[in-house]
Amino acid sequence: MPFLSVGQEDDPFDYGQEFLFGVSTSTNSGFISGAFFRYSAKQTDRILQTYGIEFANIRHPQERKVQSNFYGSNIYEGKENYLMSMRLMYGYDALLFKKADRKGVQINAVMAGGPSVGFISPYYLRGESGELLQYSEYLSNPQGIIGAANYFAGFGEMDATVGLNLRLSLLFEFGTFKSSITGFEVGGVAEYFAQEVEIVPTGTKNYNFYPALFLSILFGSRK
Repeated sequence: MPFLSVGQEDDPFDYGQEFLFGVSTSTNSGFISGAFFRYSAKQTDRILQTYGIEFANIRHPQERKVQSNFYGSNIYEGKENYLMSMRLMYGYDALLFKKADRKGVQINAVMAGGPSVGFISPYYLRGESGELLQYSEYLSNPQGIIGAANYFAGFGEMDATVGLNLRLSLLFEFGTFKSSITGFEVGGVAEYFAQEVEIVPTGTKNYNFYPALFLSILFGSRK
């Protein structure tokens, strides 16, 4: 029994599975850029194998919010399409520093990547007569704009493209109890799509490669 007790104390990952949920902000999106779920299973004393899925909104670097000419609501000037990415991830968490019992900070290095699906849907404006139009249509037929229509206005016209994603990060955990996880993750993500995505097609370059820095707040449990 004493030998078993020592072995358990020496095991940095004295648990078998982790479940993480979180929200992120990134340099190529808004204040809340997306949300994710990750499941990790212990492989060795210091390595977890990770599977995850993330949904993230991606913005063009030249997107600019302006007031519409009607009611003063905000629209994105020149924006024609939304780009929403679904990222499937497979990778590893490596324990760098283990926190003391009920105090301190645990630091993990995270590397994950996998296939992406980019969902492209029209960004619609709502005219003063109630009709929906894209920014290019507004330029060819100027009229009063009430504001932006909701995201689902163009849902039925959605297109898709495939790609790849890779993320490298550090995860800082502050949870008081071993069975619960609270912390944040900071790092970078790079995403490449098979085709150039026209988010802002008028007067600017569009891309199929989207790198970004991100910060995530996360919560979870382990057992």
